[in-house]
Amino acid sequence: MEDIKVVYKWIETFNVPHFYFQVFFDKVYGISFERILKIISNSDNEGDIFSVESDTKNQNKTVIKINSQSGVEIAYKVDEPDHESVRKEMNRGRLLFYVTFKGGTAYLDITQLKNILGISSNF
Repeated sequence: MEDIKVVYKWIETFNVPHFYFQVFFDKVYGISFERILKIISNSDNEGDIFSVESDTKNQNKTVIKINSQSGVEIAYKVDEPDHESVRKEMNRGRLLFYVTFKGGTAYLDITQLKNILGISSNF
């Protein structure tokens, strides 16, 4: 929620479009920030297409959750990457644990990707 104003200002100031992509285990969906604004500006969509929630998974920040199928499917298949646990020692002995990813493939629908990004060239 707090990012909406920042992203909107960035787009207006620098004329740089923004897109969000959600990678699932089997598909990838994309949506433009412009489309997000259209969806959330219509209160009739709340509860059906989007919801506004705060939960511990997001540090209790208020988050707008949009049904992924409101976006465009840009990858019809995803081969999962390998997962590897990493332990990193920080200053003063603090330990940081995280997961890294190696490999993996997303099978893109180039036509859909070009459509969502507004690319009309034949590269």
